[in-house]
Amino acid sequence: MGEEMTEETAARCPICKEDNKCGNLAGIPAGSCWCSKETFPQVVFEQIPPEWLGKACVCQACLHKLKQESMKESGGIK
Repeated sequence: MGEEMTEETAARCPICKEDNKCGNLAGIPAGSCWCSKETFPQVVFEQIPPEWLGKACVCQACLHKLKQESMKESGGIK
């Protein structure tokens, strides 16, 4: 808690702390990042510490894991 946001911390997933492979930080054209083609259910945002919300991107692995867990819990596809 209280970790200062820097370019280095913004490049880490706020859930697993691994490289989030953020295309925006890498300087690729807007809308070209993998995340622009994904949907992010509310359960993803509930896993992010408040101080990281809107400051660091979730990685693809965490997003897919949370989506799968959410589908299992709800008994269907979301």
